[in-house]
Amino acid sequence: MYYETLVAVHGVLDRYPWASHLTCEDTGSELFDLALRRSEAYGWYSTGGWTYRYRGWGEARVVQDPGRWADCLAGGDWTQDGQVRELAWMSADIPDDVREPRLPVLHVTRILSDALNRLGHVRFTGLHAVLPLHELVGDASDDLAEMRKWFALADPSASVAVSVTAATGTAGWGKEAAVRDAVAARLGDLAAVEAATGRLDLSGMADLDGEHGYRKARERGVLRFACRVREWSPEVAVWLVEVVGDALRAVGCAEQVVVTASRASDARP
Repeated sequence: MYYETLVAVHGVLDRYPWASHLTCEDTGSELFDLALRRSEAYGWYSTGGWTYRYRGWGEARVVQDPGRWADCLAGGDWTQDGQVRELAWMSADIPDDVREPRLPVLHVTRILSDALNRLGHVRFTGLHAVLPLHELVGDASDDLAEMRKWFALADPSASVAVSVTAATGTAGWGKEAAVRDAVAARLGDLAAVEAATGRLDLSGMADLDGEHGYRKARERGVLRFACRVREWSPEVAVWLVEVVGDALRAVGCAEQVVVTASRASDARP
């Protein structure tokens, strides 16, 4: 049995003239080819999926490295109208007997970002990810601590407004304060997070109609947070998404969730 992780990059793409012959329709074949070309160069994609012998649960088993995935699909919206679009999305199927601290959210985001930047200039505005926390994810405290050290190198005087949401369904009811505190503990003094009290600015997310788990998740229980970080990039968005996912797991919301991180329109450059 496999569980699907899905990552989608939102933003505005200004195509290079020499790449105008490429299109990305429902099949996503052009983006799929670009993404696989890049992931194979990194050594991340695995068509077979079985990559190493993992010693756990008292016996040696052959399982899939969670840094790799199989049977992915990909697509995107490259409409040239200056509006925020879901520029690229990719799914990653991982066997259910792989239990590691992290899902390949950073890997997939990097691949999609690299592919888009070969096509044109990208103004990245947001990211959403479908995280199957119930089976695949463990305690990522050590990994998140290392990520925090990296982002500590950013300008401490900078401040960027970011909106974060987590669609948890009924599992998150009444846990907003607990999730906020868990997120704050993982971010440390590098970022601020508060539960959103008014209308949350989601202008960095494309307006989707049931696509890839995002708009559909709006109908479920949604936790909403306003954050301030020192910089904005796809990697920072991944950091926030993973921190929220780890916080949700820690407070008992370990199921399939949809987490978004997007730059607010009032963010300072």
